[in-house]
Amino acid sequence: MSENSGNGSGKVVGIIIIIVVVIAAGVGAWYFLSYKPEQEAKEKARLEAIAKKKAEKEKKAKAAQKKARYNKLIEDGDLAFSQENWETANSLYSDASTLYPNEQYPKDQLLLVQAKLDELSGLEIPSEPGVVQTISTATDRYYIIISSSIDDDLAMDYANKLASEGNAVKIIEPYNDKKFYRVSLADYSSQQEADEAAGSFSEYGEGVWVLKY
Repeated sequence: MSENSGNGSGKVVGIIIIIVVVIAAGVGAWYFLSYKPEQEAKEKARLEAIAKKKAEKEKKAKAAQKKARYNKLIEDGDLAFSQENWETANSLYSDASTLYPNEQYPKDQLLLVQAKLDELSGLEIPSEPGVVQTISTATDRYYIIISSSIDDDLAMDYANKLASEGNAVKIIEPYNDKKFYRVSLADYSSQQEADEAAGSFSEYGEGVWVLKY
């Protein structure tokens, strides 16, 4: 009786072990084949969503910076245009148009600026001996500068002295962020002409130089 009972108990234990093994195998299969891949996929999707959100945020920030730079270029270009600083305006509008090629405003402004530059490129400001002329607007010419001063009275006194000696003198007023009054004794339509002529003004010292304005 006890022998049969022991055999019966052994069978029950064996069955339980088999059931446990089957359940463990099933759980293991479910974990590795279903649950874990699903969790990894969810984590991957979460990280991709974070990366996408970050990329969109950076894209918006760059777009905002680009727009702010464009607006600043247009603002500075309009200021230069109003002050008739055509070369500066041309550069600023060109940069703005490069940032946003489809924007019409900088293109229109560039056409106006180029018309002014074309008009000034052939402008010859007459030089009259014994007279001091004041240049307050860019002419796209090359000036032989023999003196610079932040004091307009000093610049004018020196210019008058040179004019009294029979020179054709021009004073270039400060422009943009420049604060100097420049005294010029000659101007030319090209850089080459000015450079070649600069040597003939050596009597005014080593500070003789060429300014495009």
